Order: sequence, then C-alpha cells, then structure tokens
Amino acid sequence: MLFCCVTSFGVLLVTVGGSWDITNHLLNKPETFFSPPHALMYLGVTIALFAVIFSFLLWRRLEEKSDYKLSIKVMGVGIFLLVGAGPFDFIWHENFGLDGLLSPSHMTLIVGMLLCCTGAFFGISKYIINQNNDKVIFLVPMAVLPMWLAASGMISALSLPFSNTEFFKFNPDPNLAVIVASLAFPFLISFSLCSAARLGRFRFGILSVTGVLFLMVNGFTGITTNQSISDTIGFYFLNVIPIVLGDFVICSYKEKRFMLFAGGLFGAVFSLVYYPYIVYTYNEVMSGSLVSPSMMAMVYYELLPLIFSYTVIAGVVLGLLGAFFSKKLLQLRAESNAIS
Repeated sequence: MLFCCVTSFGVLLVTVGGSWDITNHLLNKPETFFSPPHALMYLGVTIALFAVIFSFLLWRRLEEKSDYKLSIKVMGVGIFLLVGAGPFDFIWHENFGLDGLLSPSHMTLIVGMLLCCTGAFFGISKYIINQNNDKVIFLVPMAVLPMWLAASGMISALSLPFSNTEFFKFNPDPNLAVIVASLAFPFLISFSLCSAARLGRFRFGILSVTGVLFLMVNGFTGITTNQSISDTIGFYFLNVIPIVLGDFVICSYKEKRFMLFAGGLFGAVFSLVYYPYIVYTYNEVMSGSLVSPSMMAMVYYELLPLIFSYTVIAGVVLGLLGAFFSKKLLQLRAESNAIS
C-alpha cells in the first residue's frame, strides 16, 4: 500500500508538470530540457518507477497475492508506457519538431500516467476498504487526486485544439471535442468526488480536501502561471462553494438521493472547475477562432452564460451517472475482498 501511495504521488508530480508545461507552451516561454515543468515530470516518473518496482517485489512476498494483483498489473503496464514515453518523445522531437497533445508520444505518456494512478487507486482503495480503522481515510486524496488529474489530462487532449503541427494535423473535430468535454468532464468530477466521500466513510472534509487540492493544482498550473489571467484566481476558487456544499449534503444525510443530488451539482459546475482551458474547446465552435492567452478571461466571461445554459442539463445527468458509477466500482472492490 505504501508504494501504491508513492506511485500515486509520482504521477501527481507528472500531471502537475505536464499541465504547467502546456501553459508555458501557450505563452511561448523558452523551453529547455530541464525547465521546471520538465524537471518536475522527470522527478515524478523516477519516483513512480521505483515505487512500482518495490511494489512488485513486496507483492511477490505476500501470502494473499490476489488482493493486490490487479493493482500491480495495471501499474506495471502503466509504468512501462510512462518510462517509454520519454525516449519516444525525444525521437519524435528530433524528427518532427514540436508535437501536439495528441501526438503518439504524448498519448503514450498520458495513457501511462492514467494506468499508473488507476492501479494505485485500486491498491489504496482495497487497503482502505480492508481496514476497520478510520485513521486510514487520510489516504483518500492520494488515491483519488492523481487519477482525477490524469483522466482530466486525457479528456483535455481529446478536446483541446492544441495538436496541429507543421507535419501533422491531429486536432479533434471541434464539434466532437465539445461533445467529449461536455460528457466526460462532469462524469469525472462527480465520480472522483463521490468516490472520495465513499472511501472517506462519509466523514466531512475528505471530499472537500480532495476537491480543493484539485483546484489548487489547476489554479497554479493554469492560472497563476499566466500573468494575463492571474487576477482571476479568486473567481476560480469560488468553486470551493459547490464542493463543500456537496460534501456537507453527502456527509449529513448519507442517503442515495443526496449522493445523487451532490453528483448532479458537481457535474453542473464542470465549466467553472475546468477554467481556463475549457474556453478553447467551446470558443472554437462558437467563434471558429483560437483564443490568445491574454484574452482567455475576457472571452470566458463572455461565453460562460452560453456554455452553462447549453451544458447544465447534460452536466447534471452525467454527474448523476458519475455518482452511481462510483458506488458500483467501490462495491466491486469490497466484494472482491469478501471473495478473496
């Protein structure tokens, strides 16, 4: 379990570095091999690699290997892709110069991150479910947050217009990108936060801490690093309100209908939680142009009423599904424990 947490932490560093690097690219900041975002990513991959190796070695010594077999397998495949993405990316750069989000090398990295932290999530959640001690619930944010960030990275890659280069035109179709973002983001927010509440045994604060940590990562890498929109960070942190409200409702009543209410609430506000990058996805359909980084806030405020009115119903429905799916997944983890 310890090394599952360390793996999760390593992937967390990779996701933070990756998001930070995207912002630097948008701002046309000079890039070096050991720029701060890159160094953070290399450190994260190194930590995750050693953690997965030690996890495997310790797992082989367990008498009951079945409990963590799925976790080890998924992390193993993930770290193979994650480590391989480095030289793959170097070769791609050498041959084709700059690469977009949907380049094969970047997708290898993103899939590797997602598998690593999903495997870690399986391992940590299994450990929490196995324990009768409430002290272990402090591990919940480390189980949920990296997976949430990595999955967000995957959805962003499939919906942002940042993949066209001199040699390849990998940008997703704008209309398809809007559909992907409008369906996947609300589901993911609700699934992540409701999973945090369930794993935290409905103790108030666990969900809130997980949500606030996500806002902090997104706020730092996407907002404060861009001086043109850094003054909107206060507006962005208003997202704490629906997160804490949902946490309060879930933990106060602990009934299915209130969990679904909170899930719908989380899904409804996805267009606020995923500011600022989401403006690129919707602006391409609504205006047919790419937004300058210095104009992101102004364009976002202009489009937000339209975006919200068009997506709120789908957001609520997908939020309900996310809450429902979180229950089913954690039930399966608990049942597998009973069987083993």
